[in-house]
Amino acid sequence: MWSTKDAQRIMRRLMAYVDVCIANDEDFESSLGIPAYDGDMSRGIEQIESYKEGMLEIQKQFPNCKAVASVLRNLYTVEDGDWMGIYLKDGKFYESPVHKVHSFEAVGAGDAFGAGLIHAMLHDFEPQKAIDFAISASVLKLMIQHDANVASENRDRADHEAGRNESAEIG
Repeated sequence: MWSTKDAQRIMRRLMAYVDVCIANDEDFESSLGIPAYDGDMSRGIEQIESYKEGMLEIQKQFPNCKAVASVLRNLYTVEDGDWMGIYLKDGKFYESPVHKVHSFEAVGAGDAFGAGLIHAMLHDFEPQKAIDFAISASVLKLMIQHDANVASENRDRADHEAGRNESAEIG
């Protein structure tokens, strides 16, 4: 793939056309050259203030970017961790609850987060509801085998409202 230097050069040019930036923990620095955390994936959630600074810096450097979202994780093993979402929109931060997760398969969880956020935006969800929906889609994907998240909005909403993915574990 790309070198970090090439990724930053190209992605920084593309950011002039970005309205909403969805960046995971490693994307901030590797793709944009903006530090957001120290690289310790076992304590990503604990570094939330650093993420917030990185998100604000994205909007400072790229003023056309009106919203920034990310998943924060504390990964303890390949399968076990805590996950949450954070969303900066209109100068305000929105945080999802932290979800304790035992992953069945981690492939596609970031894509599910992005798709959930885009769905929420297209359906005019309020920002708090949008980040809650996006992280719920991501956490649900962790429990679905193979690449595609086959959960529906109704299932995501029902699980969230019932509090079922507050401690989403498969055992």
